[in-house]
Amino acid sequence: MLKVGKTLVFDIWGDYAHFRKIETTTSPLTYLIPTGTSLLGLLSAIIGLKRDSYYELFSPESTKFAIRILNQIRKTRINLNLINTKKGFFLWDIKENPRTIIPFEFVKHPKYRIYFWTKHKEIHRKIKEYLEKHQSFYTPYMGISELIANFEYIGEFDVKGPQKTIESEEIHSVIRKDRARLIVEEGKNYVLERIPLYMDKNRVVKEYADVLLEVNAKPMRIVDGEYYTVGNENVIFI
Repeated sequence: MLKVGKTLVFDIWGDYAHFRKIETTTSPLTYLIPTGTSLLGLLSAIIGLKRDSYYELFSPESTKFAIRILNQIRKTRINLNLINTKKGFFLWDIKENPRTIIPFEFVKHPKYRIYFWTKHKEIHRKIKEYLEKHQSFYTPYMGISELIANFEYIGEFDVKGPQKTIESEEIHSVIRKDRARLIVEEGKNYVLERIPLYMDKNRVVKEYADVLLEVNAKPMRIVDGEYYTVGNENVIFI
């Protein structure tokens, strides 16, 4: 298990989020949490890295993150009016019915806590500086550019771990399925999702992970696993 050093913790939220599922086309569906690719894109926007320039910088060997759900996950559908590109790419070239209505799935009032570590000290320093000052080079957004995100810096924390569970342990983040065994508890609503984590320079996904989450933002309990303590919260890095 990777040894993780000082970790930056911050919250992100917005009115809506849409982290588009790769396998959906005509009626786009959303993941319930930021994917690794979306999250790394958001951080790159904050510090001003150019589009598609950061995939190898944020690799599985140099970067780790965990995600905590802070607001209850609620989804909604909204019909968006898009240009019907089957008839052309410019409105003035399309003589009739230039638009097509597509239903999009969104997460409503999303809020997440992000725990981020990278071995690149200069990148760590720059992200910390921008988060502390509540500044961003480019506008951060929740999956697609129309859904502007806000953020708040929580702090920089030393990390304890990895620690093995002795009996059972409460975990505040989402859980990577292959790194612990979930204890199912009454009154909690669990979801399993497979999300993309990292891409290479050709925009090909290098790694996926199955993650367990509790949609009402409640902590979960695990056995037979490893976890880290960041501040006073137990997390599993994805």
